[in-house]
Amino acid sequence: MQLWMERLKTRYPEEIEQANNPLIRYFEVPEEPTFDKIQTELSSGKWKRAIGEDLKNLSGLGLFFAKEKFSKDNVPIGLVTTAVGGTPLNAWLSEESLTKLNSLPLSYNALKNREYLKEIQKLDKLYQDNYQELCEETDKGFYQSWQKPSLDDSDWAEISLSETWKADYIFPGVLWLRKNLELPEEFVGMEGEVRLGTMTDADVIYVNGKKVGSTDYKYPPRNYKISKLTKNLTIAIRLKVYNAPGGITSSKPHILLVGEKYLDLNHGWKIRRSSTLPERHKAYFINYEPTGLYNGMIAPLQKLKFVAILWYQGESDAGQPKTYGTRFRELIESWRILFKQPNLPFLYVQLPNCETEKEADWAGLREEQKEGLKISRTAMVVTIGDGEDDDLHPLNKKDVAHKLLDAYDNVELFPNGYCTGPLAKGAVQTQKNAIILLFDTFGKEFSIEKNKAFELFQGGYIYKLKNCRQVGEQIILEVPENLSLNADAKIRYNWSNAPQAFIWNEEGYPASPFELKIEQNNNRRK
Repeated sequence: MQLWMERLKTRYPEEIEQANNPLIRYFEVPEEPTFDKIQTELSSGKWKRAIGEDLKNLSGLGLFFAKEKFSKDNVPIGLVTTAVGGTPLNAWLSEESLTKLNSLPLSYNALKNREYLKEIQKLDKLYQDNYQELCEETDKGFYQSWQKPSLDDSDWAEISLSETWKADYIFPGVLWLRKNLELPEEFVGMEGEVRLGTMTDADVIYVNGKKVGSTDYKYPPRNYKISKLTKNLTIAIRLKVYNAPGGITSSKPHILLVGEKYLDLNHGWKIRRSSTLPERHKAYFINYEPTGLYNGMIAPLQKLKFVAILWYQGESDAGQPKTYGTRFRELIESWRILFKQPNLPFLYVQLPNCETEKEADWAGLREEQKEGLKISRTAMVVTIGDGEDDDLHPLNKKDVAHKLLDAYDNVELFPNGYCTGPLAKGAVQTQKNAIILLFDTFGKEFSIEKNKAFELFQGGYIYKLKNCRQVGEQIILEVPENLSLNADAKIRYNWSNAPQAFIWNEEGYPASPFELKIEQNNNRRK
């Protein structure tokens, strides 16, 4: 999950302003996927200090990890960053590894033909350009200047940015939103900034008829400067929806920021559809193809020696989580072979809570990610509660970095796999109506919140189990007397895309979500 400091400046403004440690440096590996050969050298790049403007392109997670590590050890740190947003696991695996796992697509060899790749990219660009032309040609609001303050919008529908949008507004096409407001005298003449959260998919924002900013895809927050505020403002949003459901993320703050004060912009908007379009086909990204980033970005680093690898990826594989764990183990082992460091610590982040990708199986992917712990000197960071349910790219990187440092500090103490939170390792039926959950706690006490429920899943149905008690490092669940367990019965905890944790260790770190097959204790009483 690529998120650099430039995107985090509203969450951590002081980090960029006050950064002054020349002993933390980073090297940004250029994005150069290759398929016809394995690169042994990088084409470009240089070391940069994590200071000032140079800081903006650095991974937020990497910076916070390095800062905290430096504060403990006072040893210079060099970060080699290879983050590429949205990439699936296979992009980071070698052809040899994927062949061994029978995971190469039948069309893979075509990627080695550079002319073929150029043609694919050319055709995709042609399609995307044509779609944008269609957006422009059909948008009557643009031709009729709906951004102008003088426009009469009295017959437009009303809407709030904090509400769930009606179906009429979420399908593809162009929508316009407008809001008129009168500012307090103290704001007049000052610089301001509109902060409107994230939108699906692209936007252009106007203030008093003049464009103040635009973003062409859905993930970045819309924060746009207004150089000089006037008494009366008309804010207009030209929103392009490419794929349903479109709209403005309702739970984000929507404000006009002036110095340390702000005005709420949630309510009082007018809305009108300007055009209706077909769904846009997904854009083609060469970075997503198998082996490309391994060949072009990882293999050229093979002469370097690393202290640890930090890995944060998985959302792009959540649509089909099956076999992720096997391929993930192969990635860890093959990279260690490449770098000739068989015991190189591999620290990785389990997917956080997120509700935006409703068709994806984040719970299943999290379960697959645990497979990495079957390899020695690996550590997994549980981030339930550190994500944002409505944002694929949560901004809370500092807490996650702190947990990664905890993982680093403990990976040698627990060489057979370490988890920052309690890790369930088994579920055993000891009596007809009792199930014991067993945990690895890694030397830390844990507790369970009251009035919470586990899930019993069997026969395609889910049953809530609310009666439970903790005994040491075990949790005992009571099964209703009228419910018999089937052979396929499983116990689930936090088994959803965006769960809320209720098992915590003494450091306040959540337990990893789980789905466990219930084993039978042959000595149990009938």
